[in-house]
Amino acid sequence: MSQVLFLMGLYGFGVYFSLLFTRQLAVLLIGISGFLWGALFWVLGGMTLLMLQLPYTSTSMAILFIILVIGISLLHFKNKTWQISRREMIYLITMALVFLVVLILASQYNLSIASTDSIIYIVTGRRIPYEGFSQSVMVELADRGGFLPLLQSASVFLGDDYIFAAQPAFGLSLAGIYFYLTQRILGHLLNDKRLALSLSILSGLVLFSTYFVVFQTFYIHTNIICAVYLFLSVCGFWLASVEEKDSWVIVGMISLLGFSLARLESPVFALPFLVLLISWGKIPYRILLVSILPYLTYLIIWYLYLSRGVGDVDLTLDQPRTLAVIGVLAACIILVLFSKVNWIKRWVLPHLPMIMLGVLVLVVAIMFIQKPEHMYTSMKVILKNVLESGRWGITWVVFSFLVFISLFWPGSLREAYFFYGISSFLLLLLAISYFRVPYRVGWGDSANRMLTHILPILILYGLINLPQGISGWGIHEKSMTTKV
Repeated sequence: MSQVLFLMGLYGFGVYFSLLFTRQLAVLLIGISGFLWGALFWVLGGMTLLMLQLPYTSTSMAILFIILVIGISLLHFKNKTWQISRREMIYLITMALVFLVVLILASQYNLSIASTDSIIYIVTGRRIPYEGFSQSVMVELADRGGFLPLLQSASVFLGDDYIFAAQPAFGLSLAGIYFYLTQRILGHLLNDKRLALSLSILSGLVLFSTYFVVFQTFYIHTNIICAVYLFLSVCGFWLASVEEKDSWVIVGMISLLGFSLARLESPVFALPFLVLLISWGKIPYRILLVSILPYLTYLIIWYLYLSRGVGDVDLTLDQPRTLAVIGVLAACIILVLFSKVNWIKRWVLPHLPMIMLGVLVLVVAIMFIQKPEHMYTSMKVILKNVLESGRWGITWVVFSFLVFISLFWPGSLREAYFFYGISSFLLLLLAISYFRVPYRVGWGDSANRMLTHILPILILYGLINLPQGISGWGIHEKSMTTKV
């Protein structure tokens, strides 16, 4: 029961925080995504305390959250965002009850699945309250990421062996966010809202009936966590360009931070979507500064701290590669700062997605030349896992075919956003195998599991393009200025 109370506390805090955006975002979305914000604030709070060498205890975390609640309350009273209608209150109560029921069931029937990686995440997390960020702990964080260990560290405060109800909570959040955002995005492209809702439900049923997706909802790892944060971020950026609401950019950047902290290599996969957001040139410069700069600055601080704490230990992301990642993040800061310059805005930003994709293709080609057998093995294994050994069934075959045929239909710049993002993700997935042993056959292969991160986005991309190839549907883009 202690886990239920803890996770519901994170959910309640997340809802209370996201109500700050209630004038621009639907309360239904706030109720669905509450746990994501609560979990992220717990992780950020723990990381910040430990990097500042402050005590990381249940008391210090309680004090931190009390301070945050007071600050959020002052903002609520200042902006009067605490005033919601009776209907919106019913939505929130309903979502909270659904979440509570799922947590109770997850705590009563422990269906969690663990592997060697899972045990390392749990053990590392349990060491943090006792050791802090010692060098041995930092080595594990530098090899696997900090999100899940920090979340699992709460088990020490709760008196439990590990947090086993969190994974179903992330799975429920992914399901709710997928249904809501898919329906909302398709609503911008279709005349018929019922058709948009039907496509959202049908595609969602296929996605969440896929064995490997269900498996990872109970598998203690970062894959479902990455999938839900990345999907919310990418959809938030797309909706920011369509609805012209600044809050979508902020929500997208906070989500991208959650994705970036979940795995060590995640910031590399996040950067293409960030570059695409900047290249649009339609987001107000002030919003870019207040949303992107804190994200990049925090990641640079985190990676510098990891590099200093790990020392010369031999890891996949060693000090030279860590500094390379920091350099790329710093380059993005420079791009954001100079994105307002007229000649950059006119001649560079519009062509940036194509340049980025071209550079990635060239880099992968060079990797194949230098290590042909190594890269060919990794590529062959990825395809074999997708088609046969990765426990995906025919999910990737169906949706990849849908995306393939949609490439022959005309699209808009907003749809190209998904194309460049998905293509960059898949190229990067192949490219990182250059720095490690080749991928291996089986569901446990890291590349096979990381495909979960991009699958919901790929399905949405197929749904966006599908209607354009079917005559008589009356597809057109329209603006939605009211909340759903």
